[in-house]
Parts: sequence; structure tokens; C-alpha cells
Amino acid sequence: MPQIHLREIDFKSGHVGLLVKKTFLGGRPCSSSLVLGRIGLLLIAALACSLSSVSAAAQDSAPALPRTAQDQMDSLASRVAEQIRQSKIDPAYPKILVIDFSNAGGKQFSKLGTLLADDLAQSLSGYASGFQVQDRKAFSEYLKQNWMGLDDLQSEAVCLTLARSMGGAGVVRGTIETDAIQELRISLHIDGIGSDWSGDAQFALTEALQQLLKQPALSFARSPEAIPPEPGILQPGVDGASLPVCVFCPSPDYTDLARVAKYRGTVELSLIVTKDGAVNSILVLKGAPFSLTQKAVDAVEKWKFKPAKFHGQSVPVRVPVDIEFQLY
Repeated sequence: MPQIHLREIDFKSGHVGLLVKKTFLGGRPCSSSLVLGRIGLLLIAALACSLSSVSAAAQDSAPALPRTAQDQMDSLASRVAEQIRQSKIDPAYPKILVIDFSNAGGKQFSKLGTLLADDLAQSLSGYASGFQVQDRKAFSEYLKQNWMGLDDLQSEAVCLTLARSMGGAGVVRGTIETDAIQELRISLHIDGIGSDWSGDAQFALTEALQQLLKQPALSFARSPEAIPPEPGILQPGVDGASLPVCVFCPSPDYTDLARVAKYRGTVELSLIVTKDGAVNSILVLKGAPFSLTQKAVDAVEKWKFKPAKFHGQSVPVRVPVDIEFQLY
């Protein structure tokens, strides 16, 4: 049975208390279309354009690696290419996906990890023979289309399932860490093409690279504060309206790919509950891979609520909804 909790967000103070949070176990896959209200579609388009501009600007401003660092990266790419060739991957799935490198300590992703993954993928393409390197722009586009950050890509199974869904044979994942003498160490792993392989490289951490290490990687997830004001739409906990209560909440379905990956994660939505208790103007704040974002939206569109009240009258409100997917 789904577990239902309530979580309320105070938009003024940023305080997070308890609105609708639902936990679903894996179920039957189904096929349905993604339908958003007109206002929701316009808001998503505006936010997506803004994020695309940020992404392009970030790529244009990324510094080049120092010559010694580039030599180390090229050498590492050469060793990766040799290992892939020796693995004799299936010609039907010739692509290798390079995932952004995470920080070794907290497994967080930084702009430096993105820069180094881009660099390795480009260098690896130059050594490719008998395999192809998945276009990193296509990978970034996948994240954008699914309103994702990189935090959902911590698991080997998730990364490998994603790579294979994009026509790949395996993935290259990496971690980065620094030592006491300001040396940067990169450790790589190849997954999915036979026996596991690991390799590393080390070079000086310049001031420019250190600054990138401190900055979080680009995420296509958004906060509720990014939603512009909507005349006539109240916010529970801010405008004095009560919370709506979901009285018909069908569960979203797991997808086959999500099961294969044993994916666990959360889709965060924002939606308007009308004064009649219907749902419209669904916005995706944070998505999930393997079409689970669409499955969440498809389910929420069918929900029915006991509407929110303000001075005894039913009123439309915008509320955040978290849908947590788990497999047991």
C-alpha cells in the first residue's frame, strides 16, 4: 500500500514543514501521455529556456586544462580505450557513456567533475576503435528533458541501465579528490563490459580548477520559488488557506527500466488544486530517469482532492507534491 505523508512549504521563510508525499512500490507499467495545463506549459518553457542559457554560458566559460593536466587526461583516455578494445564489446551496442565525475568524499558532483568528464570523453573519442563514445550533449539533454540533476546517478546499476537505454555497452565513472599538497587525483572505473577495470591520473590543482571544484554541477531541478506569482492562486501556509486533502490518489506505475536499475528516488511536482478539487497546471520541479517523471504526472493528473478552504470558501491553491519510488 502507498504510504501517504503531508509536507507544507513556507514560501516566504523557506521553512520546510510537512504537503503531499507519497511512497509507491513497483507496479505494472502502463502507457499514457503527458498533459500539462497551459499555464504550466508556459512556465516550464520559460524555466527551461533559462536553464539552457545557463548551461550554454557555463560551457562557454569553462577553462582549458593546463598542458600537464591535459597530458595526464590524454594518457588516461588512451588506457581506457585499450581496455575497452580488449573487452570486445557487442557491435550492436558500441557506445560508451562517460558520467560526470563525483567528489570522492561526499559523492557530490561539481563543475570540475563535469569539465573533466567532458575532457575525457573528447579525448577518448580520439582513441576510439571498435567502439563509440556517447555524445555528452545527448546525455545533458536527457537530464534536461527529465528535469534531473546528477544526484540520481550514484548507483552503478542506474548508470549502466541508463547507458544501455541510450544504446550503450558500458559506462566510465570517476571520482576526484585532493591531497594536502594540492594535487588532484582522478580515479576511473569501467562498468558493464566484462571484468571491472580502474585507472587513475594525478596533476596539480590550479586556482581555476579549485574554484570549479567548489561549485555544484548544473542541475535541471528547480525550487518552488522559481514559479512566478499566479493571480488568484493561494499558497497554503502563506495566504491563510488550508491544505487540500487527496481523496482519490491512484499510484503511478514503475517502468521496466526502473526495475532493472533497482531505482529508488523522488519526483517532485508542483500543481494547482482547483476549488472543485481537480488537478491542473502540473510543473515538474525535480524529475527522475527511466520515464518515471511522466508516470508520476500521469498518475497525479487523475487525483481528486477535497479542496482547500479560505474563510470557509473553497479556493484554488498551488501545492508541492513529492512522489517517492521504491522497490523491495
